[in-house]
Amino acid sequence: MKRITAILFCVLLACMNAQAQRKVKLKVLEKGTEQPVIAATVVYADNEALQNLQGSVTNVDGLAELKIPSKKTYYYKISYVGFVPATGKIEATETEKTVYLEEDHLGLNEVVVTGSRTARPIKMSPVTTQVLGGKQLVEAGYSNLQQALQQETPGLNIQKVGFGNEISMQGLDARHVLFLMDGERMTGDMAGNLDYERFNLHAIDRIEIVKGASSTLYGSRAAGAVINLITKKTTKPLSIDAGVRYGQMNERNYKNPQPKDFLYMFEKNADRPNLQGWVSAGFKAGKVTSQTDAWYSSSDAFYMYQAENDKKVYTQEANPFLPHDITVVNSSSRPPMGIEGKEHITVSQKLYYDPTDDLSVLVYGSTFFMNTYDLIQDMTFSQARDWTAGAKLTYHVKDWFSVTGSLHADFYDRFKRHERIDTRNKDYESSIWQPRLTITSNYFDGHSLIFGVEHTSDELTSDRFSGNANHDLKTRALKETEYFLQDEWTINPKWMVSAGLRTNFSKAFGFMGMPKIAAKYSPNERWSIRANYSMGYRSPSIKELFFNWDHLGMFMIRGNENMQPEKNNYFSLGAEYSNDRLFLSGTAYGNYFRDKIEGVWRIYDMQYNFEYTNLSKQRLLGLEALLRWHVLDCLTLNGTYSFVNVSKNEGIQVNTTSPHAATASLDYKFTKKNYRLNAVFSASYMGRKKFDVQDRVFVEEDNKSYDAYFRCDLPQYVLCNLSVSQTFYNKVKLTLGVDNIFNYVPKTLGSGITMFNVPATPGTRGWVQLEFMLDDVINSLRKKK
Repeated sequence: MKRITAILFCVLLACMNAQAQRKVKLKVLEKGTEQPVIAATVVYADNEALQNLQGSVTNVDGLAELKIPSKKTYYYKISYVGFVPATGKIEATETEKTVYLEEDHLGLNEVVVTGSRTARPIKMSPVTTQVLGGKQLVEAGYSNLQQALQQETPGLNIQKVGFGNEISMQGLDARHVLFLMDGERMTGDMAGNLDYERFNLHAIDRIEIVKGASSTLYGSRAAGAVINLITKKTTKPLSIDAGVRYGQMNERNYKNPQPKDFLYMFEKNADRPNLQGWVSAGFKAGKVTSQTDAWYSSSDAFYMYQAENDKKVYTQEANPFLPHDITVVNSSSRPPMGIEGKEHITVSQKLYYDPTDDLSVLVYGSTFFMNTYDLIQDMTFSQARDWTAGAKLTYHVKDWFSVTGSLHADFYDRFKRHERIDTRNKDYESSIWQPRLTITSNYFDGHSLIFGVEHTSDELTSDRFSGNANHDLKTRALKETEYFLQDEWTINPKWMVSAGLRTNFSKAFGFMGMPKIAAKYSPNERWSIRANYSMGYRSPSIKELFFNWDHLGMFMIRGNENMQPEKNNYFSLGAEYSNDRLFLSGTAYGNYFRDKIEGVWRIYDMQYNFEYTNLSKQRLLGLEALLRWHVLDCLTLNGTYSFVNVSKNEGIQVNTTSPHAATASLDYKFTKKNYRLNAVFSASYMGRKKFDVQDRVFVEEDNKSYDAYFRCDLPQYVLCNLSVSQTFYNKVKLTLGVDNIFNYVPKTLGSGITMFNVPATPGTRGWVQLEFMLDDVINSLRKKK
């Protein structure tokens, strides 16, 4: 009888509890368009501090169902990437509520991982980090990653050159800028530059940029900056985006090529359409999440012409032995320079499996294939392919610590392909293997600890090594093992300190230790002051040591087997201010190098040579500023400025960086129900460049020739772009744009080393882009049924 009574009592108690609960329908919409925000995270609790949280996720209608006790007020917080988090309360009598999320125009609510390998809000990071949202970059009308980075990052310059792209940042070239994809290294670089076409802008969730010597966590090659591309991971049950873009041709080189023509393939490839197409698809089903991205792009080759004959000025400043400045004007005009056309495709796949709250597994892979078409009628063109694969496993041991093990591999090949015969010859093969083990812990109050060990095995096979007269394929290898330890200590709400040490060991160059310390002081919610010191280290790459490559008789790249690793000390001090409408930041820095590895231009026997050498010292001082101002609800102004001063080497300016660079953009948005208009006008400024190139000059007074340096003086320029997009019902977006509105074309090609120092633009070109949010279309069709 007692047992039956107890059972009845429990049933009655459960019924009373069920009656005491109410279901609240919380609807989340985008402000302005009133479109549902799908997969937004909703957390709620019975206290304003949001402790002991419950959670839910919005469905395809933007609805989240909350179970809340009756006659009790609850508090909520709603967050979604790209929007300002919304907080509020649900009164005791409410059963339905609609919340509107506003776009995060200033990007102050982003979560970053690059500075510490630990996810934390950008305001809480002791390391200055710039975040670029992938969605915002696509909406701005950028056609590729290079264009987006050039416009949005102060002090960064990417130029399309004769054989690819050339990047520089804060006075340092690509060999000091470490590109990562989801935190992993890539291979296949040329003079430090990767095939940047392999990065699918439409697959990027955000880009995190950490400047300075970030060697504590990322090792060699991070003396200038780390650029980490974080790819998409869908949070929706289904997400499918697709698009196509068509641009005006750069130049029509051949009209109506016919298959019977001997040069048919050459003529056809030189005039491929400026066309892009992409698909981004993902789904989330229980414990499994999948993300697939594919992108195809092609562009045509074109010529650049010099308006005047070459003029070289041999200055007394660079050549004290000269009796006076000597000006030499070439009697013949410079032939046009061909800019290659390209056709490439990239496909990537990521698969996540989260069987428990403590265990997560990721496996991934990608492939990239590219044809490069030049304007040289030698019956060949270049091909490149790349494969990446890896796996990552993370296990949480209670609340003590987390262990992450990963294995990453990247394989890159380059070929010469015959245009008429189905044959190709491999001339370049590069691969890296990188296993890593990291342990992170937040167990100790106020401390975020990370310890890790990683090994990098880097191999390069090429016919371009020194001492290889027969041009046979030879293999060279470098192996490094590195340990790192870092602690981020939150002393109190105002003070935060990060300190770390990384050690590097290689058989070729021995042992090296690199300390780092950074501090952040926030007197209030609006102000932050950051200071940083870090020691950088970079061992010479295989190419810098052993390369010996003649590029079609235009120039030589020469390695130097006697080079030593370079070391640098980086100091920075910065401040930032933010409120609801304004974000301002400024940073001053100094970068001091010893044994700096530098590529120096010299001329021997009428041929340009790019030779690697160790400079005894080099000093870089700089200042950067960034502005985001939400002037009106519909108007946002963005601006950046960068200044860098690079020391001379025995009176010679070997660094080709412009001291001044700036960007600006004006973003106008108009929204109403089921419609969005977005117009972006952007401009990028590159200041005047002056640097010295070794050559030989005849002095009439002595009736003799001397080795001397001429001053390469390139003018400043501004490139402006405009894009206007319209989005209908959050399902279809139409964008029209014009690049280089004011038709800037360089008038000088830089006295022989053009491909590294002037913008390779054919002038004003228009384009049209059409995008489809197919998952929203599918959801609409389901509702109608």
